[in-house]
Amino acid sequence: MGINMYVVSVLDNGDQRTFVSENLKIIDRVVYATICGAPKEFMLSEIVDIVPVDAKPSKESTARLRAALTQ
Repeated sequence: MGINMYVVSVLDNGDQRTFVSENLKIIDRVVYATICGAPKEFMLSEIVDIVPVDAKPSKESTARLRAALTQ
């Protein structure tokens, strides 16, 4: 079982906002997150932190997240 929830902190007009996301993908420096059941998009440059929550280690998810953050 992989990561099933994330805490995502983003910059919004200079203020930091924190959300819980049920689903998260990073593609071409865009973060796609499901927040309260609604799809949201953030630029990777706006992300302060992404923290996986309540999950067992998953080699696939960790490698993918690490690769996306080093782009």
